[in-house]
Amino acid sequence: MSNKKTAVLALGFRPFYLLAAFWSVFSVFEWLLELQGSGLRESNYLLGKQWHAHEMIFGFAATVVTGFALTAVRAWTGLDTPKDIGLLTLVLLWIGARAGVFTGSLLVILDILFLPIIAIVIGRLLLKAKMYRNLFLPLILMLLGILNLCFYLTIFEYLHLDANYIIFSALYLIVMIEIMISNRIIPSFTANAIPGLSQYKNPFIAKAAILSSVAAFALLIFSPITILNACLCFMAGAFHLILLWGWRPLSTKAKPIVWILHISYLWISAGFIFMGIAQLGWMRIYPALHIFGIGATGGLIIAMITRTALGHTGRMIVAGRTELACYFGIQVTLMTWLLANSKHNAWFYPLMVIAGFCWMGVFIIYVIKYFPILTGPRVDGKPG
Repeated sequence: MSNKKTAVLALGFRPFYLLAAFWSVFSVFEWLLELQGSGLRESNYLLGKQWHAHEMIFGFAATVVTGFALTAVRAWTGLDTPKDIGLLTLVLLWIGARAGVFTGSLLVILDILFLPIIAIVIGRLLLKAKMYRNLFLPLILMLLGILNLCFYLTIFEYLHLDANYIIFSALYLIVMIEIMISNRIIPSFTANAIPGLSQYKNPFIAKAAILSSVAAFALLIFSPITILNACLCFMAGAFHLILLWGWRPLSTKAKPIVWILHISYLWISAGFIFMGIAQLGWMRIYPALHIFGIGATGGLIIAMITRTALGHTGRMIVAGRTELACYFGIQVTLMTWLLANSKHNAWFYPLMVIAGFCWMGVFIIYVIKYFPILTGPRVDGKPG
């Protein structure tokens, strides 16, 4: 049984969910300051847009994935992931990494090392347990780590690549993690929440959704043939929509802890469709990227960091007012961002401020409620 002093280091989700929430608030606030020409950060080595995009992917989303991975792998394998001193070491490594990115100091080396270390830690446990089907998680984390290395080599002019495309590729990998995990948990969580529910599950559609997503993202990175890219994006969007409909999203309207998963997955489908439209030259790519980043990634993250924080601390997995505020807040953030970035919008900065404060509000609310939950022992007395 964990005591109050060590509970926060009992399992990976506890510190990393809190760190991700804190950092997402700080990063967005800093970005809003930089949009008006101020800010705390020395920006001579990294442009504001690049820092913002990098930190929302590697400082926020990848941190949540880290907490999830360290927790899920223990549940999958029955083997202990880092805790106590081992987990504290990873936390200190993360803090040093964020300081490095913020200051542009040699501490960026810690940021380069962080994700490969996490990938090795969980990969060894999965191999030991012979759970080969779950190796996609450490493999994608390792790929993210390699992309992060390429990003820095490009920024410091050791490689001659497009840093923006490296960031786009990292976002696509994050979305692939979301697709792989969502395909496993959303239908089962829905069925468990609504007894007797009949779902339509077609293995061909599920495989087609995953394969078309991989192909679409690969072509977005490597192919100059925009018509082909657009067709694959539309195909992936359609497959995800069919897949989601088979999970019976309308049946979850009375279960916020479940419908937030469905709405967030719907944004994945929308992201592909908007990306296809962008490939045809009818709009910029940035709305599609932010649909993936805010609607899908932000939505799935707030869904999972509320759900798993409740479940893994021995509490009832039920969404209350706090959770509802967070779930709706993500939707308002995305809608406001899209409105701010609509063509020739004279209200761009005020709307961006509203969107930013909505996002910050979501994670401030989360921290207020979940800080005592994540730093305290399980209510049922079990370890973890």
